Parts: sequence; structure tokens; C-alpha cells
Amino acid sequence: MPRHDVLRSLFDDARVRPDLLRRRSPVRWGAVPSDVIPLTAAEPDFPGPRVVRDAVVEAVADGYFPYAAPEGSEELRETFAEVAEARHGIGNHPDRVVPAPGTAAALWGVVRLLCGEGDECIVLDPVDLLFGQAVDAVGARRVYCPVDKNTGQLDTDRLASLVNARTALICLCNPHNPLGTVFDEATLRAVEEIAAAHRVPILSDEVWNEIVYPPGKHISMARLDTGNSRRIYTVTGLSKTFALPGLRMGFVIAPTPGAADALRLAFQRLGAAYSMTPCTQAGALAALRHGWPWRDAFLEHLRDMRDYCVERLNAIPGFSCGRPDGTYVLFPDVSALGLSSRAMGEFLLAKARVAVVPGTAEWFGPAAEGNIRISYATSRAVLEEALHRIAGAVAELVPGGPAGLQATGAPQRA
Repeated sequence: MPRHDVLRSLFDDARVRPDLLRRRSPVRWGAVPSDVIPLTAAEPDFPGPRVVRDAVVEAVADGYFPYAAPEGSEELRETFAEVAEARHGIGNHPDRVVPAPGTAAALWGVVRLLCGEGDECIVLDPVDLLFGQAVDAVGARRVYCPVDKNTGQLDTDRLASLVNARTALICLCNPHNPLGTVFDEATLRAVEEIAAAHRVPILSDEVWNEIVYPPGKHISMARLDTGNSRRIYTVTGLSKTFALPGLRMGFVIAPTPGAADALRLAFQRLGAAYSMTPCTQAGALAALRHGWPWRDAFLEHLRDMRDYCVERLNAIPGFSCGRPDGTYVLFPDVSALGLSSRAMGEFLLAKARVAVVPGTAEWFGPAAEGNIRISYATSRAVLEEALHRIAGAVAELVPGGPAGLQATGAPQRA
């Protein structure tokens, strides 16, 4: 069998093993009863690259489990910097790379370094909950900047109007979770110009930077030659790219070596938990050096699942779902069905036995109301069954089927 076909076979239906996942995935399969299909956490249902597994096994085979240096190994920083330059044009600067135990930890560390009590931090709305949690933790205030849920576009004029003397940080998520938008260069430059005019740093969360579907293209904000380039903190990691969330592989590319030193000190003050373990570092090196064929096959599978899910969801009366350019989550609008996001999540769990993430303020911000989030990083068979169940359950909400919705003026999409 050709190597490409071998790699694609890694994402066949048989690779998803609910019995095993219920034991191994406590925030997804293990979090729901055995008859429920979880489309919740953005966590793939497939094993990661074998080269990573082998590297981790080799790293622990001698039975020694030492502490890790807080700054990570020089080899890892150099390798990550080479990949960041080759794939995203950020620049080969190992002295600006700060490893962290996961992207969430990296994000929290940057916020703690740059923000404090009484500051204001601009976060997108909707967006993943981690931004708001980090801002709250340092005693700063969230200031929401809207992102159009239909187009995925950021209102940069509104962003400019929100910046004031108390603004300590602008937080960007690109590619965007949960909308799947991959921001274009014009938008990124507009954000940077706004930040530069007020000398405000930017936290650019780019953990989804390798899950972008052609012809879409991820542009790292740090690669743009702008007046604010020395204030951009790029947060990224390997969990989404290589299906390795539990290994906690996060990185920050700081704007300067001095900023990287300050961030390392902030991590040290947060405690020893802010070190990437030695076996994780071994796995990260293997992924960065040898995992790209696996990622390419994974992306092909995800593209097919995205297209299937978007078409299937838009055929369900009351659902309206855009086609994301990146990530492996969907954020369909279900407001036409007359239930709140929370109520829709509860309804699908009870009637369809499918778990989704409701578009509530605590998960994604106030603007998320009316939507639910679905992760499609699983097999075709799982998705077919889950969407079949959802369609059947939703039919109960629509007297007379699609015609009933049309009579209420709710939008219809083919």
C-alpha cells in the first residue's frame, strides 16, 4: 500500500475505539454515559503519531524521572525555532522561545506577565474561555470586541474605539476558536496598527496554526514587519496539530530575548508546574522533526469531515453552519429552533444522546448565545451516527418539518 494510503488509514472508522476512549479520555468520552456520543472537547479521537509514542517510551524506558529545567532543553528551543521559521516565517530565534506545559499555561503566563489589577484586556467575543479566565485571574477587566458570527470578521473599527489608557493587552485567537476564521493579512495589520498607535502588546494565540484548509493560509502576526512587532507574544503548541493534548506541549515566542527572560521568571514565580516534563520534551522533538506526514494525512481527513458535517448540519431544519477555514470545530447557529444555547445542549443530550458544548457566556462570551460548538476530530462513522441522532431529535422541535420552520420566518439553508 502506498505510504499516503497507509497514513490515511490511520483515520479509518476502526481507529476510534469508544471502549478505550472512555477509559483514557476523561474530558470527552469518559465524561458522559456509555450511550452518549461526545462532540465536545477539541480533542481528537485518534492516536497521535507513532514516532511521538516511541520517543516518549524511550525517554522513560530507563526508569528515571528527573525534574526538567524551567527553560526547557536547548535542543528543543532550537528545533522549535527552526520549525517556526520554516513553516511560519517568524524567525529562527531560539533565545525568544519559552516552552510551557501546554498552550493554556503559556497563555496564562503571558497575561500574568503583562497585566494586573485594574488593567483592561481586550478579548474577542465570542472566543475560547481561556482568555477571559486568565484576565480574571490577574484582577484585570475583560473588554469584549465583537467578531461577526456569520462572516467571522473582526470589527477593527470597534477594536480601535475600545483602546484607552487602561488597556494593557489585546488578545487575538487566530485561527479562531470557535468560529474557525483564519484572519487575513489586512485584518492582522489593522490590529497591529491599532496596538502600535497606543503601544499596547498583543497576545496572538496561534495554537491552531497548522489546522488550516487549502486554499486558506495562516499568517502569523509576528512575521509581519510592523511598528508593533517588538510587542507581539505568539502562543502556540503541538496538541491540536498532532493529537497530543495530554502531553501539554506549549510554546511562547516572545518579541525579544529580554521579554523571553521576563516570561521565564514569571513562569518560575508561578511554580514548578510551569515546566515541560522531560518525556514531553522528547515527544515534542519527535513531532517537530518527524510528525509532518502524519499531520498532512490528518488534515486531509479533517477537511473531508468538515465538508461532510457542514453539509449535513445545514440540511437539518433550524441549523445554519458556516464552513470554517481552520480548526476542527463548528459553531452552528441554532437560534431558529427557539431554545437557548444551554437548553439546546441539554435537549440534544437528553433526546439525541449527543453531547455538544453550548454557546454560553462562560464558555465563549456573551455573543456566543444562539450557537453550539461541535468537534469533528473523529471518524466518519461516529459523525454519521451523531448527526443522524441530532437530526431525528430536532425533528421533534419542528412541527411539520422544514415547512414549519419556514412558516415562522426562520432561515433555511440547503
